[in-house]
Amino acid sequence: MSNNISKNVLKKISKFIENRFGLYFPEKSFNDLVRRISYAAEQKKIDLKEYIDLMVRNKLSLEDIQQLIDCLTIGETYFFRNKKLFEILRKSILLDMINARKYTNRSLKIWSAGCSSGEEAYSIAILIKELIPDYKDWDIKIIATDINYSFLSKARKGIYSKWSFRGTDQHFKNKYFKRIDNMYYKLNDEIIKLVTFHHLNLADPMYIVDNIMMNNIDIIFCRNVLMYFSKYHVNEIINRFYNMIVNGGWLIVAPTESLLLNRSLFIPININGVFLYKKNIKRSNFEKHLCKHITHKTLFIQNEVKISPKKEEEYKNLIVLEDINNKKVLLQEEKADAGECEKLSRLFANEGNLEEAIRWCKKAIAIDKINPLYYYLLASIQQEQGNVDEAIISLKKAIYIDSDFIMAYFDLGNLYLKRGKYKKAFKNFDNVCILLNHLNQDDIIPNSEEITVGALKEIIQSLYGKGGLYEKI
Repeated sequence: MSNNISKNVLKKISKFIENRFGLYFPEKSFNDLVRRISYAAEQKKIDLKEYIDLMVRNKLSLEDIQQLIDCLTIGETYFFRNKKLFEILRKSILLDMINARKYTNRSLKIWSAGCSSGEEAYSIAILIKELIPDYKDWDIKIIATDINYSFLSKARKGIYSKWSFRGTDQHFKNKYFKRIDNMYYKLNDEIIKLVTFHHLNLADPMYIVDNIMMNNIDIIFCRNVLMYFSKYHVNEIINRFYNMIVNGGWLIVAPTESLLLNRSLFIPININGVFLYKKNIKRSNFEKHLCKHITHKTLFIQNEVKISPKKEEEYKNLIVLEDINNKKVLLQEEKADAGECEKLSRLFANEGNLEEAIRWCKKAIAIDKINPLYYYLLASIQQEQGNVDEAIISLKKAIYIDSDFIMAYFDLGNLYLKRGKYKKAFKNFDNVCILLNHLNQDDIIPNSEEITVGALKEIIQSLYGKGGLYEKI
């Protein structure tokens, strides 16, 4: 085991961290755990084994605990990360809320949970300022929380380097920031005042800010955060979110975290290819009636059709698709095209019905055998099932069709890494690096959900093992 630390000791460390902070480091992530604990020991200027001894005996000081949290958590964000999501907020979600309330209570409450260094929360504030000219006459609450004290300290200052602006234009910086020097920009005070930052651990049983229990939240952003918690804590967090959000409110997670909401009460809604999760207690009479007779339900569409009365047996083998406006259409399974099959596959995956997700994905492949995206989707579902061998085969097929499929190489490398096949893993990572070298640092990688070239290069460098935790063979 890494640094001659036994597996049993690492299990104790992992359990301590999970019990204390809710953060989860499974056995496959022990190398990463050692690297982060090593950094914490360096910060305290003591030997790693001495640090571990203090940790497992619960002898770390409050300052040590805060420093440990800073070492265990990673902040990788930038302004308006995932432009498609913010366009959906601008043109649909937020706009609808604002229009519905401008003649009533004129209030909004939005929570950025796991806010890191503040770019997400401030992006929300800027968007609201642009959508509500008289925002000062509204009751606007943008709450941003994180477990990492260093991140919160940076966020409150509102000072950012050029790296935080990748994907934004010069006009954005000129409008909302004042240049300090060649490297740093300070956010306008009027935006900073719209956001309040608080220390909070999502694993805690209650979410209390300023001695008040948080509730009646319109939108919760919790992107790239749930992945760090155990399944138990994830379920608890999602349930708490559901109880805190107003009826008709929204939960926004990262695309890679969608499967974590499989069995939640949130309703997945696909808006222009982005999955968002809505709290909607009431179900329409239409849906209640059809659910008795239709095998597949609550999916997504583009258009509305009128449904004439039919006999119950005629509803069999039909699919109900639903869009954000609750418009519905019936689709016959045998008439579904490849794109519709893909959407159905993604929805069933999000609902946790992986067998149906596989079936529909394979239907899409049968219709369009040379689309690498369908094989990539299939691999993702197979990984969720635990069928690593099948996922590897599907990724290889995606690469065979598209030899420039960066994320397929990356995922394949990760699967080999988990299997301990380092030579094959790093061969795929090498292929990723070769392809990335032809792109600009700030370019968004296709099919990566807004990961930049620079960010993926950093991830791969950490996998190569800066601390010698991975051996390239």
